[in-house]
Amino acid sequence: MVHRLISQPKNYDWGVPGALSQILGREPSTSPEAEVWWGNHPLAGCTISAHDGILDFPTWLEQTGTHFPLLVKLLAAQKPLSIQVHPSQEQAELGFEDEERRGIPLDARERTYKDRSAKPELLVALSDEFVALVGFAPEQTVRDRLHRWIDAGAPQSLAVVMEQAAGNPREAARLIAQESVPVKGLVKELGAWLSSLNPSGLAGATVDEVRLLQNVSAAHPGDSGILFVVLMHHVYLKRGEAVFVDAGEVHAYVEGFGLEVMLPSDNVIRAGLTSKHKDVEAFLELGNFSQTTAPRLVTPVGDAVQDSYQGFGARFVVHRISSGAESFPIARPSVCFVESGEAVVSDSGQTSLERGEAALALPGAVIIPRSEDTLLWVVHAETN
Repeated sequence: MVHRLISQPKNYDWGVPGALSQILGREPSTSPEAEVWWGNHPLAGCTISAHDGILDFPTWLEQTGTHFPLLVKLLAAQKPLSIQVHPSQEQAELGFEDEERRGIPLDARERTYKDRSAKPELLVALSDEFVALVGFAPEQTVRDRLHRWIDAGAPQSLAVVMEQAAGNPREAARLIAQESVPVKGLVKELGAWLSSLNPSGLAGATVDEVRLLQNVSAAHPGDSGILFVVLMHHVYLKRGEAVFVDAGEVHAYVEGFGLEVMLPSDNVIRAGLTSKHKDVEAFLELGNFSQTTAPRLVTPVGDAVQDSYQGFGARFVVHRISSGAESFPIARPSVCFVESGEAVVSDSGQTSLERGEAALALPGAVIIPRSEDTLLWVVHAETN
């Protein structure tokens, strides 16, 4: 059995005008479209076409006892999202209950915990390149960056302020997020340098690093959060590559189009690059400030026509299926999204899904690519 899912794009200032309407095959829009949500969350704004009409998807899941404990998103970013972390399951439950006791409304600006769930997430790049900041780079990497940037003309105050905390990301994060006087002065100097610089004449890795710094600074002028670019891993995903962000992992998606899969949560603790509520103390308490050699990149396993992203630390699986695959049997409730071409879901009958359409397929159904350009995504939870 298969049921179509319908969800409208969410407009945030970092979104791309009309991008999601285009991929969903809808009327062009000039709004900054940032996300589309399909899944089990009260803020998803997702409906399902059921036998008795168009119903709220989370409500339908509860009423029918259907198990789909996930949230699937399309994300389109033309400028950086906030520097943020997500809580663990225990932290989310404690934080939610605390804010409930204190009577903070769910829609209040200062509300941090919107639900009781953790939010581990997988981001798969759907654009030719997806740029992100994920986790903290080793101390030597940070010091090398600082020295190369100073050689390229960056203000000397950058080294004075940041070298002191290059080996202590938690202290550096506190310095940045609390916007101390030295940090504010440094950000002003750094902005002036970046606005006057043409990075194409720089050497080696400095070119991409400074371009990234310029992009973040231009999107959030004067925001001390730009200094996280000094400390963090710079991630450049090619189409089809993925990164996993676990609870506590400090990150910011910078630019690109992607498919996100996560547990059904909207719990975000922010510390920079945002005009939204920031909770510095919670960020410092919940964040993982370990310096690592690399973020957790996820390589799909399979062949040219069908592969899967799994085994990365969260209990869900993402399948990528393209033309040439014979069929894909649905064993668990799955959200299916057709990125291009056409697919057919076969059970007691046949349902055609065209480019931009999403559906919930139930066990017993089989999904089949139907055109030469078919590319579809199937997402489900792992078995308990």
